Amino acid sequence: MDSRAHAFLEKAHGHRNRTVSAVLTGAALGPVFSSCSPTYAWAIATVLPASPSLGMLYLSTYCVGVGAGLLAVALLGRRFLSRIRWASKPGGAFQRTVAVLFVVVGLAIVTGLDQAVETRLLTADPFGITRLEQRLVPSQGTSKPPTQMSPGDLMSYPAPDLVGIQGWINSEPLTLAELRGKVVLIDFWTYSCINCQRTQPYLNAWYDTYARDGLVIIGVHAPEFAFEQIPANVQKAVTADGIRYPVALDNGFQTWRAYGNQYWPAKYLIDRDGRVRYTHFGEGSYDEVESTIRQLLGESATTPRVEVSDQTPETYLGTERAERYVGQPALSSGGPYRPASSLSGDQWTLGGAWDVSGQAITAGSDGATLTLRFTGQDVYLVMGGPPGSTVTVAVDGKAAPGTDVDSTGTVTISEYRLYRLVESGQSVNGATLRLTFSRGVSANAFTFG
Repeated sequence: MDSRAHAFLEKAHGHRNRTVSAVLTGAALGPVFSSCSPTYAWAIATVLPASPSLGMLYLSTYCVGVGAGLLAVALLGRRFLSRIRWASKPGGAFQRTVAVLFVVVGLAIVTGLDQAVETRLLTADPFGITRLEQRLVPSQGTSKPPTQMSPGDLMSYPAPDLVGIQGWINSEPLTLAELRGKVVLIDFWTYSCINCQRTQPYLNAWYDTYARDGLVIIGVHAPEFAFEQIPANVQKAVTADGIRYPVALDNGFQTWRAYGNQYWPAKYLIDRDGRVRYTHFGEGSYDEVESTIRQLLGESATTPRVEVSDQTPETYLGTERAERYVGQPALSSGGPYRPASSLSGDQWTLGGAWDVSGQAITAGSDGATLTLRFTGQDVYLVMGGPPGSTVTVAVDGKAAPGTDVDSTGTVTISEYRLYRLVESGQSVNGATLRLTFSRGVSANAFTFG
């Protein structure tokens, strides 16, 4: 073999090794890169569990698109770098600066400083990005819902039938025609919706109390997410929540559209003649709904009403949606804050140094306090802060049990998420929750279960 042939083979072997190395590097980094993509996460978390074939199709299409994009960047980048040789010069000032930045970013990630900076920027919103989004993105509730009538002044229009139902739980298939002569409550819900979960005890109580008098409740389950389309998942939720009335699976949203519905939860009360007489959207107005049920059933005023222990409503802490705050100074003013000496039901107050923004409050020093008077069984709080920071939890002066609370009553912040602070096992009425924050912890909203 002459020297030219030998050189050609060595060159080809070198190209092949570099190609294999590039493919292996891409295979190793691909999952890391892709997992940062919301498209990839959406296909993995929602589509793939519900439809493996459709999920694989989406993932394959996504991979082809990402590969084509990276190839274009590589080809165009080579041309671009040939024109700015100062940036690609090994050991040059540019590459040294980039290397130092990589080291700084790496240290910030290891120490958790990056999360603290991100949290502070998101909550303070110094560039007004949140306000810009609110102007550019239209509200989901732009169309006007049907008028909600009070008992004694009821609406009246023919009730649409139940159409496109894929399956039933707790019942054989039902139609409104065969339920003529009954009072029917149609409840649109989905099992992962916190608002629906808080409405559920009232529906169960109404069914237990008024079914013998002619009330039929039908829960029309219209899934918000792909995993909620799986009948087995809905069945688990029905069993866990003690739902005994019929549940219709409206995966195609055909009954939802027939009613012109837009909300979870939504209630449509239908009289014995098959006409919609009353609607209510969202939580609340339970006495009003029950009064309408009793009116349509013809119940006498002496019949005992359903008693369901109420609970504190969702409580936002930022100035954009804050309610029931008491204390000095006003929430929108600068601190330090002086807590109110006493609280009525569902009120809350602050003590110490706090930075207040439109969507969150952030402890300005160690020992800042938040006190809330609440009714409910479980208490959740959306919050976050520097990893390792803490929040101590006490209910009526004692350490409170909770999924995210240790035996000393302390929550250790690991990430920005929903934390379960109180898990009492039974509903408490008018308890006082006191939280003590370390500096830098931000809180957005309480929910109750």
